[in-house]
Amino acid sequence: MSEYELLLYGDVWDAKRGRQRGKWVAVEGNAIEGVYDEKPGSAEDVKEVELLTPGLIDLHVHLVWDGTGDPVATLRRQSEQEQTIHAVAMAREQVEGGVTTVRDIGSTHDIAISVADASRRGEITGPRIYASGQTIIISGGHDPFWGMESDGVDAVRSSVRKQRDKGARVIKISATGGVYGQAVGEDPGMSELSREEVIAAVEEAHRFDLPVAVHAVGTEGIENSIEAGVDTLEHGNLMTSESLDRMVEKDIAYEPTLYIYKTVAEGEGDIPQYAYENAQRVSDRHWEVFEEAIQSDVRILAGSDAGSPNIPHPALHHELRCLVDGGMTEEQALTAATSTPAAELDRPELGVIEEGTPADIVGFADDPLADIDVTGSPSVVVADGDVVTE
Repeated sequence: MSEYELLLYGDVWDAKRGRQRGKWVAVEGNAIEGVYDEKPGSAEDVKEVELLTPGLIDLHVHLVWDGTGDPVATLRRQSEQEQTIHAVAMAREQVEGGVTTVRDIGSTHDIAISVADASRRGEITGPRIYASGQTIIISGGHDPFWGMESDGVDAVRSSVRKQRDKGARVIKISATGGVYGQAVGEDPGMSELSREEVIAAVEEAHRFDLPVAVHAVGTEGIENSIEAGVDTLEHGNLMTSESLDRMVEKDIAYEPTLYIYKTVAEGEGDIPQYAYENAQRVSDRHWEVFEEAIQSDVRILAGSDAGSPNIPHPALHHELRCLVDGGMTEEQALTAATSTPAAELDRPELGVIEEGTPADIVGFADDPLADIDVTGSPSVVVADGDVVTE
């Protein structure tokens, strides 16, 4: 009989094979050694659950934000050191919540890049982090507190190069205004970066094999981003049906981030009035766009915008609830948080449970395929072979 570091037992689900009943998953080091019908041996640690899934992936978080009603106000009170400490703590909250991979696309002082490096080296407890650091914006544009003001094509290209040099693994740009970030000058429908500037950002990023995620709420900015060939389009609240069709043609993935706009549009707690009013303007069409997206062939990704107003870390389970409420099945929602984002990160092995793949596994005492809210209460989390919560 073989001896393993960890054995997990339960039904196994991934989008590649669907549900497999009564399986044993053996973990050795940081990899899955095998998946078996019968118990393959013994282990120091044996855990039994209802369902095992690949580690969850959240492609839109902000680790420096605290998820209060007005996280920008918190940033203004904090020093850079305090923001870094907070981001490290939120990285731990994410992975302990079953989110073993995140994409942080917006942080002050490029803090998320440093936290990503520390997590990769095992110096802190956290998920795999793909970080953009600062975002590329126009002067006075969306989220100026972590924006690199870049006016003109040459300035945009320079900013992409600077983020590459700092270690960014994704480039984030803001093609439009947003609903939250600054009380004056924040218009979610307004196009900010010009089409030429968006194209320059994409060309320069792709030249260095870096993907581009675009914040795009308003119609013109969405169209500019699709024309430029961005990799993922975030939000898309005021997207037209024609633009959605073009996304499919150009193989651009869509990340709707429904929960944040729903939350801000409800306006509860300390959410600023201007943000509530902005969200009200774009909320209804947002849900219509998502319903159209489900019926189309566009690739849909799960992203929670964790850290944003009234959205503490982790928040992926709330986003998955919105995906289901908007028309997805539980299985489709879980796919949007496992295999689809894994492929988007060019790490398809993170989205399956099979021999030789990284041991990123989440176990649930109840069945998330019957109730998606269960994703917020994992009973065991294995990240890169380490049991981080049980």
